[in-house]
Amino acid sequence: MGMAANGRGDQKTGTAGGLPPLWAFLASGAGVFGRAVAAAALAAVLALSPARAQDYLLAPGDSIAVMVFGQPQMSAKLTVDDAGNVVVPFVGPVKVAGLSVAQSQRLIQQRLADGFLKNPLVSVGIDKLRPLYILGDVRLPGAYPFRYGSTVESAVALAGGYGVPGELRGTAVASYLSAEERLRQLAAERSALRVREARLEAQRDGKTSFAVPDPPSSEGKQKLAKLVAEQQTMLSSETAILAAEIRLLQAQKPRLQQRITAVGNQIGTEQKQLAFVRDEEQRSSRLLKQGLGVRGPEVQLKLDEANVQNNIWSLNAQLSRSQMDLGNLDLEIEKAQASFKKATLDELQKVRERLAALRVELPSAWAIRNVKLQLVEGAVAAGQKHRIAITRSRHGHVVVIRGASTTPLEPGDTVDIEPVLRDRSLALQSPAG
Repeated sequence: MGMAANGRGDQKTGTAGGLPPLWAFLASGAGVFGRAVAAAALAAVLALSPARAQDYLLAPGDSIAVMVFGQPQMSAKLTVDDAGNVVVPFVGPVKVAGLSVAQSQRLIQQRLADGFLKNPLVSVGIDKLRPLYILGDVRLPGAYPFRYGSTVESAVALAGGYGVPGELRGTAVASYLSAEERLRQLAAERSALRVREARLEAQRDGKTSFAVPDPPSSEGKQKLAKLVAEQQTMLSSETAILAAEIRLLQAQKPRLQQRITAVGNQIGTEQKQLAFVRDEEQRSSRLLKQGLGVRGPEVQLKLDEANVQNNIWSLNAQLSRSQMDLGNLDLEIEKAQASFKKATLDELQKVRERLAALRVELPSAWAIRNVKLQLVEGAVAAGQKHRIAITRSRHGHVVVIRGASTTPLEPGDTVDIEPVLRDRSLALQSPAG
């Protein structure tokens, strides 16, 4: 049969770098199942070169074909579990992780010889190697069977090549357009707020015009000119409204001053009348003392004096009210100016607060837009560079290595393909500032 066993239950290996002659089982009496298992094992072993198969160490995820000659019920395909064991029929768990195929064969043979079979003939071959996991910037990410000679380039080919699928590309484009629109809105808002800030500063300082720095592009200058014109109109309108209100208040001053002057003149006339009445009253009193006058005129003069005095008091009250109204006009003018300035300062503060928020939002939106743009371009651009990271298990430890398109792969490798984003700092203007 091409195989022999010694007294210890060990069996000699055949050709092909120490591998058991699995093809001998294809012609043996191992039965239909045994021949099927042997055929599958042989195909899997051929995925490795003889030298690599001899050195290959089993790990969780590998599947091996165990064949016991003359014992089909003990022959099976077994998968190495997370603990590194395979469950051999009638024997139980056998730890094979970290062992070569030949070593695992001898170990299983020894376990079967330990009270189960006398001089068992055992052959172990690889049924399925751990798959390759291709992730990242490929069209069909997922797990793929390992084949001898696999490289990063061949693995990417299995995954459909670089780039995202068409429907995902469409999603990426839509996402980019949304990010672009968001960036444009924020940039337009910032431009409008900067012009508005300049207008409010001029309005606060009592100026009738303002200026802002010109943008570098002609399109930006046109948009800026429109914004400046709008805010200049606003400045003129706000200033005109305040001026009209102040003129309306100041227009009342001449009328009040005329009233004050008229009342003052009336007071002067009444005071002259009061002096005349008092003189007449004194003259009538002297004549009455001399027996040359009568009592009636003196009484009338006293009544006239009281009336004139009352008129003077009334006129003085009118004068005080008019002077108070004149003072109130000055207060109303100051109040209108203060209210205008306060509203201007409040609006200016809100504008500056929003500009401060935009200084945080705009760079973030700009970076997001650039990343999405580069991802969209990377999905279709020829010669897109990629960064390749290979995660591999070595002697029970996980390591990450940098790879290239020609890097050979091993069973169980995880290949992460990441597009290298190009520096678009010259093509895309940063919104910082």
